[in-house]
Amino acid sequence: MIKLEGENLSRYSDMVRMYYLLENDTDDLGSIIHFDKRNLDTFGIRIYNLLFLSCNLFEYAAKEIVKEKSIKIKSDMNTWKEDPYIIEISENELTFIPVECKFKPMEGLLDTNVEDRKLTWWQDYNSVKHDLSKIHKASLRNLIYALGSAGLLVNYATNDVRSLTGIGKQSILFDGLYVYGSM
Repeated sequence: MIKLEGENLSRYSDMVRMYYLLENDTDDLGSIIHFDKRNLDTFGIRIYNLLFLSCNLFEYAAKEIVKEKSIKIKSDMNTWKEDPYIIEISENELTFIPVECKFKPMEGLLDTNVEDRKLTWWQDYNSVKHDLSKIHKASLRNLIYALGSAGLLVNYATNDVRSLTGIGKQSILFDGLYVYGSM
């Protein structure tokens, strides 16, 4: 948990604000794309933009968690997939409320063999980030996994705010996810 004072409080506020904005923008997609299991492979530029920002928030929160808890200097997916706090978070199950679909967005990090710990949605994000001709990998499914994962990490990284505010806002998209603080 991040100590919430000064610059850390500002970073905390940025993470929470970004999560709320991404969640609302993703929810707004429901007016264009009917949230249905049959549409989870839908892709496009708008979904890509939200996927890109959700993955950036995931990365930002993961770096904050590792920075606070670990002595390792380098912070990237190779560090995160070994971090005990991130592994613990990976066990969380969410339900994507509009489709009533249960999933563990970070389950790929639970493999006993560290080399096999992979997040498919993260790999797809990196593919399309480096080659826009792979835009089909910027799917609604990957966005849901990335945003859910970012929400779990933001919730963990800012856990100390519970004692400061006591205010928990239920996610509008994910049952089982609360983000603490206010926008």
